[in-house]
Amino acid sequence: MNEAVRVILVEDDPDLRESIVEWMAINHTPVTAVGSAAEFYQALPQNAFQIAVLDLNLPDQEGFVLAEYARNNFKMGIVILTARSGIDDKLKGYQSGADAYLVKPVDCRELAAVIRSVAARLQAAAPVENSALPAAASDSWAISLTQWELRYGQGPAIALSQKELHLLELLAAQPGSAVQKRTILTRLYQRDDYHSSRSLDTLIRRLRAKVLSQLELEIPLRTVHAVGYCFAGDIRHEEDQSA
Repeated sequence: MNEAVRVILVEDDPDLRESIVEWMAINHTPVTAVGSAAEFYQALPQNAFQIAVLDLNLPDQEGFVLAEYARNNFKMGIVILTARSGIDDKLKGYQSGADAYLVKPVDCRELAAVIRSVAARLQAAAPVENSALPAAASDSWAISLTQWELRYGQGPAIALSQKELHLLELLAAQPGSAVQKRTILTRLYQRDDYHSSRSLDTLIRRLRAKVLSQLELEIPLRTVHAVGYCFAGDIRHEEDQSA
């Protein structure tokens, strides 16, 4: 591979994070480094990362959840880098979507070799479509609470139902971070049960289809397994933009 592999590292230990970034930079592999799951969710839609290197013991969410999220929503390789060496953790890592599982302490030369190997396999498997960047990532989204509309960049407005508006308002309050499903259900349906859960699934499916059909773009509304949903992109209240 002639071009540098685009890597995001999620590691909450600042010393280890900085040492990996420094070593990789010296060896012509620039790394974007973050220290939490929230920063990871925020960074993904803005960059065409090819490889994610994930610690498991993060302050706000386990790396397993991040691995499954990345596997389900992006075309990228996943390398778990952790101190957890038990076989159960390794199996769970691979079940979550990891391409490789490395146990700390690790030699940066081995980490770099694994990153290059995983990236090369992905490139060989998908030589034409090899981008982790979703369709809608270069501009920002806005919701109007007064007009009940969703807008992307300077494009046309999409009319929203009341529940669609309330869902996006919840997610916009903490973009890039997962909102628990039970919180959404309680706010939208005043209950958390089987029927409200199915109603939410239908609501999200229809909203995704509506945006895709009207804008020909994928709305970055992501499912975070066993947690809930997040809006993996810039989103704000349209009224705030004109203030």
